[in-house]
Amino acid sequence: MRHTVLALLSFAVLAAPAQAATPPASHSAPATNVGPLSATLNGNVNANSHATTIHFEYGTTKNYGHRTPNQAVGTGTTPIPVAASVSGLKSSTRYHFRLVAVSSAGTRRSGDRSFKTLPPSTTPTFTPNPVIFSRPCTVSGQLTGTGSAHANVTLLGRSFPFTAPFTKIGNSVVSNPDGTYSFQSTAALATMQFEIHADTNPPITTPVVTMPVSSLISLHVSSHVRTGHLARFAGTVLPAQDGLVVKIQKRGRDGVFRTVAHTNLRHKNAGSSTYSRRLRLKRTGTYQAVVQSAGGTVYPGTSPAKSIKVRKH
Repeated sequence: MRHTVLALLSFAVLAAPAQAATPPASHSAPATNVGPLSATLNGNVNANSHATTIHFEYGTTKNYGHRTPNQAVGTGTTPIPVAASVSGLKSSTRYHFRLVAVSSAGTRRSGDRSFKTLPPSTTPTFTPNPVIFSRPCTVSGQLTGTGSAHANVTLLGRSFPFTAPFTKIGNSVVSNPDGTYSFQSTAALATMQFEIHADTNPPITTPVVTMPVSSLISLHVSSHVRTGHLARFAGTVLPAQDGLVVKIQKRGRDGVFRTVAHTNLRHKNAGSSTYSRRLRLKRTGTYQAVVQSAGGTVYPGTSPAKSIKVRKH
């Protein structure tokens, strides 16, 4: 009897089915860092105790057609975040993607997600910055997106007070292979608003950007003065801004310029104003003149700094 029971128990142990291995679990998450040509694909995976690798499948349809390189994610038992960057995408295009997790226990694919790449873009910049009244300047930038190489780029603009429609400025240019472009101006005569139009794929017109133009201010003063003597600070301001305050400022030890005197602009001619102010100096220092324009046709401006050495004798 005893031998019969033992035999039955042994049979029961031998006949028990082996526990099935658990495949990895994979879930996709929203794409981030989406731009005109690239994005970051995200998800999370639980390896369920088996050495697991992951990759993303992506493409313009749910057939995908592209995949990222394999990434090893270990043998953990809790979900961990995973991500992969993809580039070389087309602008203004919807892409689908899913996360694929693979281990010896099986393969699991997440549900489908999608995102749409941004349209081509550019942000024009101005050189110099600030732009100085009546001086040359450059409007430049770099197109990013499908068709950014060798695109026709047009500069549209209007002057303060920005009530006129935008009009084409100069000739269109062709962007370089890396999408860069530039427009040269011989003289900036007023604060401007600009738009950039480019025949990328799809074509774009940028948001309006404003190019402030600062007053052109000269400062004339002797570079050497005897201690306690008067130094004459004088200069011309373009365009004419008769009556505005001119601040004479000195640089402190902390590098900050502070106002030590002021005067008013006087009429010189139809295009310019002038100023003059005498100061009794006791110490060597660096000075500048500032015209605090209210904004509009021109913005506040600052003269080049001048160093004055004060001698005892």
